[in-house]
Amino acid sequence: MSSLDYIRVVLIQPSHPGNIGATARAMANMGLSRLVLVNPADFPSPIANARAAGADSILEGAEVVRSLDAAIKDCELVIGTTARSRSIQWPENTPEEAAARVVEESVRNVALLFGRESSGMTNEELERCQSLIRIPVNESFSSLNLGSAVTVILYEIRKQFIAYQGLEALSSPKEKLATAEELRHFYSHMEEFISRIEFSDGRSTKLHRKMSRLFNRAEMNAQEVRMLRGLFTSVVDKLDGKY
Repeated sequence: MSSLDYIRVVLIQPSHPGNIGATARAMANMGLSRLVLVNPADFPSPIANARAAGADSILEGAEVVRSLDAAIKDCELVIGTTARSRSIQWPENTPEEAAARVVEESVRNVALLFGRESSGMTNEELERCQSLIRIPVNESFSSLNLGSAVTVILYEIRKQFIAYQGLEALSSPKEKLATAEELRHFYSHMEEFISRIEFSDGRSTKLHRKMSRLFNRAEMNAQEVRMLRGLFTSVVDKLDGKY
C-alpha cells in the first residue's frame, strides 16, 4: 500500500468555497488527492484557492457531479459523517475506528461523505452508507466547521496509514463487495418487491430504511446481490402465474 488514492472525499452541496479550499488543504496535508463535489454552490472560486494554501492541484483535479449516486457509484465502502442522533440507529464509529477500517479496506474504493454546512446529510443520503462517523465533540458546543471535521477524520486515517504501512496482512486479497450503484439498484428492486407482496412489519413506516440498514451491515458481494434480486424476480413471477 503506497498511497491513499483509493479514498475519495465527497462534499455534498458545499455552500461556501472556503470550506472546499480548507478540505483540499487538509487532504494535501494527510496524503489524499481525490475530491468529489456534489452540486457545489460556488466552484471554481478564488476563495477556495486562497484557503487551499497551495493545494491547487487537488482543486484542479476535483470532480464535480450532479448527484450523490454519481459520486459513489463504483465505491464498495461508503462512510458518512453525522453530528446528531437519528430515529433509526445506523452503525457508528469513532474517527479512529473508522480510520482503521478504511485503511484495512485498501484494495477497495472508499468514499467519505460530508454533508451540508447547515444541515448535514439527509436520511436518504445516510441510507447509502454502510456506517457513520461521529466525532466526540463537547455536547454543549457541538458545532464543528466542515473543514475542521474533514481534518480530524483524515488525520486519523493518516495515523492508521502510517501504522499499517509495510504490514504483510494488507497485501492479502479481499473479496470484492457490491458497489454503491449495484446496491442502489438492489434497494430499488427490494422496495418494488416489498410493495408487490404487500409486506409490512406492522409497526413502522420506516421499513425500507430498516431493511437498508440490515443489508448494509451484511456487506454483500455482487454475486449475492444478483442472487437476491433473482429471488425477488422469481417470487413475483410465481405470483403472476408465469410458471
